[in-house]
Amino acid sequence: MDASAYLSQLLGLLPPGDALPREPGSRLERLLSVPAAELARVDGRVEALLREADPARTTEMLADWERALGLPDECYPNEKFSRASTAWYFDGAGVLREAAVDEPRYLYDAAGQRTEAVLVEDVATNGIRNPAGVDAIVGTPGTMPTNWAAFPISGLSIAVAGFGIEDGIAYVDFRISGTASASPAASIIRADQVYRQAAQNDIWTYSQFMRVVAGSLTGFSQCRLYVTAWNAGGAFLGQYFSSVAPSGARLAEQRYSITATLLPATTGLGGSQLDFLPNPNTTVDVTLRIGLPQLERGQLSSPIRPPLGTIAATTRAADQLYIATVQERRQRILARLIERFEPTPAAIIGLAARLGDTVTLTEFRPHDCEMACEAPVLDDAWAHAFQVAGGAQQVVEFTCEDHCETPLSQWRTGRYECAIRRFAPAHTVPIFSYA
Repeated sequence: MDASAYLSQLLGLLPPGDALPREPGSRLERLLSVPAAELARVDGRVEALLREADPARTTEMLADWERALGLPDECYPNEKFSRASTAWYFDGAGVLREAAVDEPRYLYDAAGQRTEAVLVEDVATNGIRNPAGVDAIVGTPGTMPTNWAAFPISGLSIAVAGFGIEDGIAYVDFRISGTASASPAASIIRADQVYRQAAQNDIWTYSQFMRVVAGSLTGFSQCRLYVTAWNAGGAFLGQYFSSVAPSGARLAEQRYSITATLLPATTGLGGSQLDFLPNPNTTVDVTLRIGLPQLERGQLSSPIRPPLGTIAATTRAADQLYIATVQERRQRILARLIERFEPTPAAIIGLAARLGDTVTLTEFRPHDCEMACEAPVLDDAWAHAFQVAGGAQQVVEFTCEDHCETPLSQWRTGRYECAIRRFAPAHTVPIFSYA
């Protein structure tokens, strides 16, 4: 009942007489409206308790039902993460780490403590074919990494000064030195010169880690990251740049990027590069550390890198974070309750259905002389087996970008397989097949 109904009942219980006025708005009515509202609230909570007693309708007591039934667990997770490739992330110490297939990448707070937040990104490809700088040889000028190129202007030289790993980031050191001419152009370092296909109004981002390891950039008027656009005929359409000012701070803290929306006429994407514009007739000497250049379609994402020693464009699969809905959690509560009864074929099929999958079940029996000649010849052990057939099974195949320890194929089972294996009596053998 609502508050007005309880107020009417309370007024009706009063003894008769003019000493207790019952008119609307009287002081007595206003006084009794307080307990009437509380009685209505308690009444509503009783109705809610009856509703929460039904696991198919519970909301407030959803967590209590789960706790009483040992949920969530490995068969009925409320959250599940998957990713079909490895991926990279920075740990609490600011070091780049590789997460395995299906391993979530947790975020870290300013104090370096891991949080419960998980990095979730869409699929992305690093078009730079050698972001780790493989095959660099130190010298004057030394040998540029495979697919890399340098274009020093008159009076300056670009030499490979070193290579290695800092903060988990593979890098190459370049020394830019000399005295610039009176009318200098820009010295250029390109991590890759391959031509990439792009569409009109595409968004592209070029990024790389940089830091100064010796000397300074004081002799340069500008240091810039570039993205250049061309049409299908090879005509230059435009360039997009962002000025950067790397310092001597740790490499992991200095990731610079340029994000550009290509011109409507653009049908191809040209090079991405780093250039240095020195002041005329100025002597310069700086060693710059460059790590993990990345060219990707869309906004800047986390670093993407192939295994060390590999020279190829690399794709990171999309992160998939599944969070069970309230209705799915109710279905799992009901499925767990079903497990407490003697399993039957109908109960097993219903268990899968409550988890969102449609399956069929086939039982077997030993062969005898009364069976049709087309019947399979099975021995007595098959009396304890049953087959559950479901939908298509997801298979993750090995690619040339995976580690050598990665299996050639990884099969991801249906959501119901774990539950049915636990549901089946100990003396039975469930067999699972997928379309």
